[in-house]
Amino acid sequence: MVLTYQKGVIMSLHIANIKNELDDIKELWKPTDIAQFNQLTVKLAKLKGEYEWHNHEYEDKLFHVLSGQLFIILEDKTVEVNAGEVVVIPKNSNHKPYAPTETSVMFFEPL
Repeated sequence: MVLTYQKGVIMSLHIANIKNELDDIKELWKPTDIAQFNQLTVKLAKLKGEYEWHNHEYEDKLFHVLSGQLFIILEDKTVEVNAGEVVVIPKNSNHKPYAPTETSVMFFEPL
């Protein structure tokens, strides 16, 4: 995203088209940045299959499932997240994402 400021005034904006950005993603599990705001980066990714166990030590992680279905496997349960739904994974929670079919997600990470 391109945001240009001059003396506190926005000089230009960039609008990201989510459909077009998703169409450009060719590699699974490789996020692409589409915007930045409030010290956060907005990312899109296509997922399919399993990702490794991991956690986020310093921040919660929000996933918005745009299409498909995402399972978040936690140590004590599995959470199902469907298209149009949002889930927040608390920081320091060991988890393993799994998408049985190609799934598109939006999420936010600190800069």
